[in-house]
Amino acid sequence: MVTTSSRRGRLTASAAAAVLLTSLTFGVAGCGSATAPSSESTTPAAQSAGSVPAATSPPTQVPPSAIPSTPAPVGKVAEPQIEGEILPASAPVTLSIPDIGVTTTLITLAKDAKGEAEVPPGEAGSPAGWYKFSPTPGELGPSVILGHVNTTTIAEGVFYRLHELKEGEQFSVTRADGTVAVFAVDRSEVFRKDAFPTLAVYGNTNRAEIRLITCGGYEPSTGEFTENTVVYGHLLSSHTG
Repeated sequence: MVTTSSRRGRLTASAAAAVLLTSLTFGVAGCGSATAPSSESTTPAAQSAGSVPAATSPPTQVPPSAIPSTPAPVGKVAEPQIEGEILPASAPVTLSIPDIGVTTTLITLAKDAKGEAEVPPGEAGSPAGWYKFSPTPGELGPSVILGHVNTTTIAEGVFYRLHELKEGEQFSVTRADGTVAVFAVDRSEVFRKDAFPTLAVYGNTNRAEIRLITCGGYEPSTGEFTENTVVYGHLLSSHTG
């Protein structure tokens, strides 16, 4: 297989992040609320496809990757040193996560009527989706892929096992240009939806990164998910499919 590599020197990490943060008014949750199950049920059995705002304003902290390693000269703005391989833009087609048994086509998600990120359909068998106002997987910045943890009819959605991913495990995205972007998991974090750290999740990066997002923290008494699971990854390599 042939490894491909390209750098986009004119595109800064801050510019890529600015595009994404501008388009994410509230942040995105990646799933909706579940229909309240019967008293005998202990797992979510159904969910709507509505989006849930994660935070109304970004936190003040800046992720370490957005901070230049050396101070900027007086009168100039420092740009983060770009790390690793950076791919040109190309829409994602499929996502494969062998360690949790996921192979899914990827649909393109835009914004809903509220200006929030759309989420994929809620029916059983529905695919995950790439948020088109984020970088494509392999480009500079954080590409965002959303998937349901459950469905409207069964408990297991495409990202049902997302929380099982561990640091160092690999997954891949096949892109429309024929390249396969291979990512490594950096970490997995869980946030309450009412305290979602928008900037830390969607903010500046100095390399090609990805965010896989779904819901968690199911509350049986209300049928609602109170948390988001976010898996962070970075581009490890690429090759032709």
